Amino acid sequence: MVEVPDEVHTARVADLFDLVADSYDNLGVPFFGPIAERLVDAVEPQPGARALDIGCGRGAVLFRLAEAVGSSGEVTGIDLAPRMVAVTAHEARARGLTNVHLQVMDAMRPSLPCGHYDVVTASFMLFFLPDPAAALTAWRSLLVPHGTVGVSTFGGWDPRWEELDDLFAPYRDARFFPVDPRDPDGPFGTDAAVESLMRTAGLVHERTTAFDLDLAFDDPGQWYSWTRSHGQRMLWDSIPEAERDQVRDAALERVEGWREGSGRVVTRHKIRLTLAERP
Repeated sequence: MVEVPDEVHTARVADLFDLVADSYDNLGVPFFGPIAERLVDAVEPQPGARALDIGCGRGAVLFRLAEAVGSSGEVTGIDLAPRMVAVTAHEARARGLTNVHLQVMDAMRPSLPCGHYDVVTASFMLFFLPDPAAALTAWRSLLVPHGTVGVSTFGGWDPRWEELDDLFAPYRDARFFPVDPRDPDGPFGTDAAVESLMRTAGLVHERTTAFDLDLAFDDPGQWYSWTRSHGQRMLWDSIPEAERDQVRDAALERVEGWREGSGRVVTRHKIRLTLAERP
């Protein structure tokens, strides 16, 4: 693991997500939405509940929570990237969601009221944090007794993505992922490992469900654009500019081979949902 000062890591991640704020979850590839729908269903927010979405991005979970808790409820979204927060806040206003509040805030050190929230969610962001167990411990303190925390992570990668590993391996920047989400022996390698993070944070009744998600792209070009529209952008940007076109062209050639009978490029992933409760 590469040791990087927290403030340096925080600045890099904030800059990355500011860069992709406009394209994030906005290229016609249903990914964050279907995951958000499953996660919100799993945590079962009740009408009138107070919910917190950590790493809210463009609002895939946030807006579904707002619908679930209704006008008598309250939803707070926090994100590290100021532009991401600004864009999502604008959309919340456009939707007329007066019960949604957004703030720029570090997920590792949320300055929010303790014992306030019935539900805390974090979708596809826990593996960006330098100390996931410490983050979960901080989130536990924000929950009411018996309140629920729910996170989504990768439960399994389409093995075809491994066909690209030799292209990206020389450039993979561990500074963006202090904890490697692809390490089978790491804290996100198995259901049991993620549940162990919950227990380490003092949470109880930890449990896991999973589902398969197909991602369909019109062609390799759309696949490439999509990979540059979210956290994977850091992988492309870690490649020296003089070599980037060569790596891109080699990747696109391999992805061309992923086309199915429909002519579309399809990849399949297993999505893990892990829930636990504050005692």
